[in-house]
Amino acid sequence: MKLLSFIQDKFVIGVGVGFFVISAAWMIIEAISRQFFSKSFAISEEVVVFSLVWAILLTLGASGKKGFHVSLDLFTSKFRPRFLKLSNIFTCIVGICYAGFIMFAGIEYVQHLLRTGITSHSPLRLPMSYVFLAVPIGMFFLAMYYLQSFIKEIKSKGE
Repeated sequence: MKLLSFIQDKFVIGVGVGFFVISAAWMIIEAISRQFFSKSFAISEEVVVFSLVWAILLTLGASGKKGFHVSLDLFTSKFRPRFLKLSNIFTCIVGICYAGFIMFAGIEYVQHLLRTGITSHSPLRLPMSYVFLAVPIGMFFLAMYYLQSFIKEIKSKGE
């Protein structure tokens, strides 16, 4: 777990931020090009969307770890400590199952894309298997976040 945390904290977050910077920079380049030169790039949509998708999916687990996931505590703030602990454990189990399901479905889809050789429609002709690889990778780190939260919740004495 410590190795995965290190990889996520030092490498994955950096790559995710890099993809976000690419997306934002390309949007600015495209806007300037359209405004001042009346020129649009055929690859712009794919560069922006695919890099933004990679940025979001790669950083899902890390954002949960840092407490940036949306939390609806309107009802849970009223729970007694024992019931709150059970609720948190249930939430972690559902999160692990959800991320695991999407991860395995993503792996199947990436394998399908590899077999068929489907590429993107722009002049970039990106192999879609590489583009959709963000799904299983991102869901793996999200599942690890929920697993770590589950272990932490089990070990806690919040009764």
